[in-house]
Amino acid sequence: MHEDPTQLINLIRYGTIATVDVASARVVVSVGGLATKPIPWLAPRAGATRTWSPPTPGEQVLVLSPGGNLGAAVALTGIFYDTFAIPDGATSDNVVIAFGDGAVFLYDHATHLLKGVLPAGGRVELTAPGGFHLVGDMDIDGAFHVTQAATFDATLHTAQDITTDTDVKAGDISLRSHPHDQVQPGSGMSGKPQP
Repeated sequence: MHEDPTQLINLIRYGTIATVDVASARVVVSVGGLATKPIPWLAPRAGATRTWSPPTPGEQVLVLSPGGNLGAAVALTGIFYDTFAIPDGATSDNVVIAFGDGAVFLYDHATHLLKGVLPAGGRVELTAPGGFHLVGDMDIDGAFHVTQAATFDATLHTAQDITTDTDVKAGDISLRSHPHDQVQPGSGMSGKPQP
C-alpha cells in the first residue's frame, strides 16, 4: 500500500498556538510555518464532568492528526518550554497550578501542606447550601465579619475587649437594663442582678 509522505509527517507534529476561540473551544496552531484551521484541544474531561482551562497563545502543543489529515487534528497541550517554563517552586514533591495573574495553588505531599496564594485584590468565594464542616484548629489573620447568628458550644476567650452596639444577655439577665434586689443606700452591696 502506498503511503503519502505528507500524511505520515502530519500524524504527530509540534506546533504553537496562534489564536484561541473560547466560544467554540477551538485553537489555530502554527505548524511548520503553516496555520491549521480552528481545531479542538484535548481536555482531561468533556462529558457530564467537564474541565475548562483554555490554552494560551504561544503555548506549545502536539498536533495529532488521524490518518495524517490536519483537517481532523486535535491539539494536545501541556509541553513546557522557554516561553512557559515550569512554575516557580515546583519540585518532585508537590503539585502546582500557577495562573496567569500570579495566583498559585500548591499541595506538597512531603510536608502535607495545601497552600493557595492570590494576587492583590484576590478573593475566595465558596457557596455550600448544606454548610461547612471544618475539623482542626484555625488561625485567622485579619478581620472576621459574620452576617448571621453565631453559636459556640465551648468557651469563648478573647485577649481584647468585647464591644457591642446593642445589649449583652446572660440567660435572661440584660447587661444594660437589669435591676438589682436588696438595694440600700450607702456603701452596702446590692443583691445579685435580676432578669
